[in-house]
Amino acid sequence: MTLLGFRGVHPLALLFLPAALAAVFGGFWLLRRHRAALGAPALRIWLAAWIASALGAACFFPLVRAAHAKYLLIYYLCVLACFAALTLGLALKISLGRAAASHLPARRRLLAGGLLACAGAACTKALAETSAGEAVVEERRIRLERHPEAHRGRELRLSMVTDLHAGFFLPQAHLAQALRHVEAFAPDAVLFGGDLVEYELEHLAETEHFLRELARVAPVFAVLGNHDIYVDGGRVARFLSVCGARVLRGESVPLAGPWGRFTLAGLRDAYEPERSWRCLEGQDPATTLMLAHNPQMALAAPEGLAPWLTLSGHTHGGQLRLPVIGAAINQADRRIGPGLGTVDGRRMVVSAGLGYAGLPVRLACPPDVTHVVIA
Repeated sequence: MTLLGFRGVHPLALLFLPAALAAVFGGFWLLRRHRAALGAPALRIWLAAWIASALGAACFFPLVRAAHAKYLLIYYLCVLACFAALTLGLALKISLGRAAASHLPARRRLLAGGLLACAGAACTKALAETSAGEAVVEERRIRLERHPEAHRGRELRLSMVTDLHAGFFLPQAHLAQALRHVEAFAPDAVLFGGDLVEYELEHLAETEHFLRELARVAPVFAVLGNHDIYVDGGRVARFLSVCGARVLRGESVPLAGPWGRFTLAGLRDAYEPERSWRCLEGQDPATTLMLAHNPQMALAAPEGLAPWLTLSGHTHGGQLRLPVIGAAINQADRRIGPGLGTVDGRRMVVSAGLGYAGLPVRLACPPDVTHVVIA
């Protein structure tokens, strides 16, 4: 489902609007219903906190809007979180008060306290990891048997890193961990899947050391992502080239060596007006690897040109993966998840990326470096 321009939105996201209204106005309903039980002090405290949150939201809105429209999403979510916390706190006080009056205090207090402690611990852990940059970068390893028609040779080893989103809460610890994973794997080539920056070109410098070190380990091939195109695709491509990467914008290059002969096709991003499938024309699909920022492009490739394997990023693995429903917003077909998968007969490897988008938090979806071995 596509909602407000976001692809791969879970249908339960339609509940967001009523949930947001409940977070903002639910407290007033509780106050009206349980005013007598709460007492005047609690009533004054809650009203003061609610008014302070509303005034703060109104005062900070112009500043956030002036910084960048993208950050409005984070702003609105933070405001809603404040109101939701106030409403939940009020509901908890009412629940504990009723438990004390019903001669069953231990059971209800234990349940309420346990739920509050679990929620607080989860939020504290996520915020601590985000602010300190201590989230562990996982090393995802995938082994594939090459197409039966492909020539034999020793195994081809590829490392893929993607979606740094520099300038938007990119912990340098993520880059250091990712570099150690790549060095230990000793790949034949490194693939960069796009979205080097978030929205400001001045943050390119944050990635320079990392990119130069990757080029020292192995040849680096890169494509641009939608955020790179938003800011200035030409300047991002030149920066990548200066740092030692070969930028593929609708081009294909041979990957020939002791592992046999493969072709790496770098597809232009969907937001580039010059996008075409010419980089796949005349290539042997059995030995063609396509590097495309958005995995949705693998499903859009013409039937006769579809590559043997597509390597992508863009989705961040969902970034926030919830119990039961999985990714709230997948930014691609919901059947496409992190790691190796096949959708509509198209084989693809998708990395969860290293950075953040929308919110500087990951839930059940750690950043990763994806290693692929083609035997």
